[in-house]
Amino acid sequence: MGKASRTKGARGQSAFANLLRDRDYTVAPVSCGVLAEDLIATDCAGVTWSVEVKNTKTITHSAIVQARMQATKRKARWMLAQHIAGSSSWLIRRQGMRPAVWHERGEE
Repeated sequence: MGKASRTKGARGQSAFANLLRDRDYTVAPVSCGVLAEDLIATDCAGVTWSVEVKNTKTITHSAIVQARMQATKRKARWMLAQHIAGSSSWLIRRQGMRPAVWHERGEE
């Protein structure tokens, strides 16, 4: 993975972490490399989520498999966040929940 791709990924992780905080999640970054999730988030009910962030135009099935595997290792629920290109919105997929679209602050 090149520097531009890593920078784009870091921007996406930072933006999504802020989006989670705006929704009263506690967020901790993970810096363990490509085999770990991007963020650990805890919602206001105390549920811990293993969060994989994708700042890409498309999501492949392998991204969902990756999110599920990482969550299993962490013994947490999985969340996959995909930035919707050309917008300030994110497609959110969470274990046990229907997909949803979240909008960055000021865009609701």
